Amino acid sequence: MLYELAVIARVSSPTQKLFEAQNIASTVGKLVINNKGVVREIVNLGVRPLPKIMKTATERHFEGSHFLMLFDSSEGVQKEIMRSLKNDPRVIRTNLLRKKDWDVSSYKEAVRAFMGQ
Repeated sequence: MLYELAVIARVSSPTQKLFEAQNIASTVGKLVINNKGVVREIVNLGVRPLPKIMKTATERHFEGSHFLMLFDSSEGVQKEIMRSLKNDPRVIRTNLLRKKDWDVSSYKEAVRAFMGQ
């Protein structure tokens, strides 16, 4: 099945704002590939201020690094991804949507429009 994963990662250092997001994307991508899935696309949406102060266990966040990942995998892998992201302290928020295959072209157009390209 085709899934879209949206993640907001914490910004741990002002000099390396994308470091946490890159590590999370790499971890999720390896999890998908190791379980016979396919990563179709990863889109970096950049570092943005959050609409409100978001709290995790002991931290308050004012900005976050956003990215989207489009991938194919089984339902079991999807559940494992959500379980690992839920327990990851680097993740502020995450959302996973199941997509239909015919939505891929409209997905790419929507991301380009959102990015202003």
